[in-house]
Amino acid sequence: MAAAGALRFTRISSGRVRRGWVIAACVAAGCCLASALTVGLLLAVPSEPVVRDVALAIVIVTILGMTVTVAMAVWSGAKGTNNVRSALAERVMVLDAIVQKDSHGFCLFSPDGRLEAWNEAFLDIYAIPPGQPLAGATLAELVEILRVCGNQLTDIEQLSEIKAASAGGGPSEIVVELSDGRHIRLEFRPLPNGGWIAKQADVTDYKMAEQRFAYVTLHDIATGLPNRAAFNQRIGQSLAVARERHASFAVIRLGIDRFKEINDVFGQSVGDAVLAKMAALLTETCHWGFLARPGGDEFSIVTQPDQAADALQEICSQVLRLCDVEFDIDGHAIRVGSTAGVSIYPRDGDDAETLIAHADVALYRAKNERRGSVCVFEPAMDLQIREKRALQRELALALQNDEFELHYQPQATTKGEIVGFEALLRWRHPVRGMVSPAAFIPLAEETGLIGAIDEWVLRSACREAASWPKPLAIAVNLSPLDFGRLDVPALILQVLLETGLDPKRLEVEITEGVLIDDFSGAIGILRRIKNCGVRVAMDDFGAGYSSLSYLQSFPFDKIKIDQAFTRKLEINPDSAAIVEAILSLAHRLNLPVIAEGVETESQLAFLASVGCGEVQGYLIGKPGPIAQYRHLTGGATPEPQLAQAG
Repeated sequence: MAAAGALRFTRISSGRVRRGWVIAACVAAGCCLASALTVGLLLAVPSEPVVRDVALAIVIVTILGMTVTVAMAVWSGAKGTNNVRSALAERVMVLDAIVQKDSHGFCLFSPDGRLEAWNEAFLDIYAIPPGQPLAGATLAELVEILRVCGNQLTDIEQLSEIKAASAGGGPSEIVVELSDGRHIRLEFRPLPNGGWIAKQADVTDYKMAEQRFAYVTLHDIATGLPNRAAFNQRIGQSLAVARERHASFAVIRLGIDRFKEINDVFGQSVGDAVLAKMAALLTETCHWGFLARPGGDEFSIVTQPDQAADALQEICSQVLRLCDVEFDIDGHAIRVGSTAGVSIYPRDGDDAETLIAHADVALYRAKNERRGSVCVFEPAMDLQIREKRALQRELALALQNDEFELHYQPQATTKGEIVGFEALLRWRHPVRGMVSPAAFIPLAEETGLIGAIDEWVLRSACREAASWPKPLAIAVNLSPLDFGRLDVPALILQVLLETGLDPKRLEVEITEGVLIDDFSGAIGILRRIKNCGVRVAMDDFGAGYSSLSYLQSFPFDKIKIDQAFTRKLEINPDSAAIVEAILSLAHRLNLPVIAEGVETESQLAFLASVGCGEVQGYLIGKPGPIAQYRHLTGGATPEPQLAQAG
């Protein structure tokens, strides 16, 4: 038995202790053999004294050996126990130090669900006083202790979630919110004995950052309103509800009119304040809908899905009242006009993208035709937009397909002498025929194609004029957008060098739109153009609102009286008075003047009588291919042509 016990201890020991148990096992085994030999001798010859003496000696040695073995076993066991206890105590101390120093809360629950151990961080997280009795408390009792300490759960139903997580049999995690606004993440880890460990971490900062990120993701910073993403989500929800209830709702797009001018005149900070005040006004008024700001100067509203279609008129009336308001910002009384477009589900579309697009179409139509109004989408508008988009696609190919051509309209003195031509762009579409510039020039400006088109016009007109035997002037119109997107002076200089045209013969016509967006920058560009030897003319003079200040700021070479005044000379005395005033001002400034739109002899006679130097219009000549005017440019006289039907 001693040998077997020693051998068993050798299996669970190590180092010197194990060697000691090996020796003890050997001694015990030797004693076992000696005892067996003694018993055998006594049984074989029991009457021999010598045998009895030998047996006695063996018994004595065996007793001594067993005594030594037992002593060694006791000593080794005591030492091993002390070592185990020391190691265990050391590990407990290390574990306790780790747990206590951990910033995360820690608590240990027994298999029957009672609290057995915890650390200081656990007490700090829940603000539990140090003397509070916690040992043996159940989850429900612990929640009650937290309530007494003023840190109960905001949602008591989360207690059942905690119980389910702790009894789940596997690792789990849950985030709870306390009454003081903090968020605590609980991690549960099961133990083999049926208990579990719960770790707590204060994740309030992370949760707040997460909420801030979610807010920024779905809200506009300038106004605090939901943004485009949130608006699209809301429309999706409204569609689901409306389909289920067979209800109707409206999508409204409201845009601030001429918002860029507010920014330019008063500054961006005032513009932001206008957006904020408009957002506040819309929030106060449009309580019947979900308001958002998708970007720019536009706001979007989606009404409740259960609103009947007959309520749309009242909604449009409320929106219309917001289309003309006045805000007091930094002492400035700013009148803000707005325009709105409306689409209705399911009449105008059965998905979010279509409803938004149709509301935009209605807004676009209202801005073009009647600003300050509310326009409800009509199917005919969609056809117009599709036609516009088709024209945009075809316009993008017109330049490379060589579909543009130039027509020239002569300019003459009031005595009839031809002094130059104005180059006018025409688009000969292979299917549509001749497309009006009024139709495609705005599209070219919207799509950004105007720069390449104007460059083609400038180069073609200069090349044509350079071939004329007579040194007549050539006038070319440039879009205001060219001055923001192109290096116009460099382009003009390059074209003059390529074509060999005398700079004095080129006249660049601009409208006051060039000067509105960036006055000082535009003046600098115009001065560079004049330094190239090119003349600069102010087109459509009198039609704007600040032309006089422009004449004072820049030395124009010529001004063109807008044809709207010339055509009414015979029927409107005010037009005649305006033309006389313009000519009087021009004479004082020593500025040449040309009047466009001259169609009758009486108009020509009036202009000549009040001192207008040059005229342009159907009376002098209609726009046409330069071949019609070769006799005026010094070329051969064209042969008579037969008139064509139509």
